Amino acid sequence: MSHEGPLDLVRQHPEIAVDLLQATPGITLPGRAAVSLAPTDMSAAVPVQYLADMVVLISDAATGQPVLAVIIEPQLRDSDTKRYSWPVYVTTARRIARCPAAVLVVLCPDPAEAAKCRQLIRTGHPGFDLAPVVIDSGGPPGRDGTRGPYLTAFAASMGGIDMETEPGARRVLDAIASPDVSETDRLRMTAIILTLASEPARHLLEAMMTTSEYEKTFVEKIHDQGIAEGEAKGKAEAVLKLLDARRLAPSEEQRQQVASCTNAAQLDLWFDRAITAGTAAEVFAN
Repeated sequence: MSHEGPLDLVRQHPEIAVDLLQATPGITLPGRAAVSLAPTDMSAAVPVQYLADMVVLISDAATGQPVLAVIIEPQLRDSDTKRYSWPVYVTTARRIARCPAAVLVVLCPDPAEAAKCRQLIRTGHPGFDLAPVVIDSGGPPGRDGTRGPYLTAFAASMGGIDMETEPGARRVLDAIASPDVSETDRLRMTAIILTLASEPARHLLEAMMTTSEYEKTFVEKIHDQGIAEGEAKGKAEAVLKLLDARRLAPSEEQRQQVASCTNAAQLDLWFDRAITAGTAAEVFAN
């Protein structure tokens, strides 16, 4: 799991934090929640700097009052240092957000490492022990594809959906293609998923994206969006968007080559190549 992949999805759609906590015992959420990203600096007024990866603030939509601060920490493996920093995150997040409660959610895809992260952190103060909420690849919410497109993509980013199989890849593509996802979010989600996917999964996803079932959503809409923004400029932007979505990593020189091109036929050629090319070099080959 990439350190940033699941975080990027939460950053894009912070409401995922509410979904992650709904099944957690002992946590009460407001009936109507307003969700926003909050500052990640947990340093307070101490000389050591503590930076959480992400903090989501849940407020009561009716009153605007903060209800819960959610600290989200990706953790690829258990770490002794976190035994000391994690309690700091929880207490400092409450103070900074001035809300009555805070909860730590740890994203650890490896079930064995996740079990270690679940161990109770004893602070020594009576009644103040921290039991992190830990999500691993064995049970992320949304893995069945029935709880909305964003949570499905999140489950895939955690390894909870096997994208190397056609059913798993289809579940993820159906989520990204959902009408509940905006065109901007769809492009970002596609790029995130393709970046996180293993090589076999990425090849399968890319092949399915070019089939008649998905082509209009994942290829033609990017192209059509570019056309609508102006012939040459729009086509150039469509090429660059497709290159990024397929993680072909064009060089700065190649980007400039596309951006400065005014030949519509050449831009169409690059776009067509980018649909199936394995590298940026294949797209720009003479």
